[in-house]
Amino acid sequence: MATFINRVHFFIALLCIASVLTSGGVIDGPPFMICIGQGPCPKGPDSACSLYCAKNHFNKGGRCEASKCCCYGGGPPSI
Repeated sequence: MATFINRVHFFIALLCIASVLTSGGVIDGPPFMICIGQGPCPKGPDSACSLYCAKNHFNKGGRCEASKCCCYGGGPPSI
């Protein structure tokens, strides 16, 4: 009986460790957005904003919102 309880506790401990190690593994939220205040922002699919975002490693592209250029996802690599 004591061996069975120890096995159950060991199995529960493994499940707890696995849940801690995998917490936050999947993020369902939208990609983050960074807006810079460079204006006036030109509109269009090939705008300077989209090119700026692509050059700075924002893999989800960018678009103009009001007078700001907003880039989505990615970002420059950290040092």
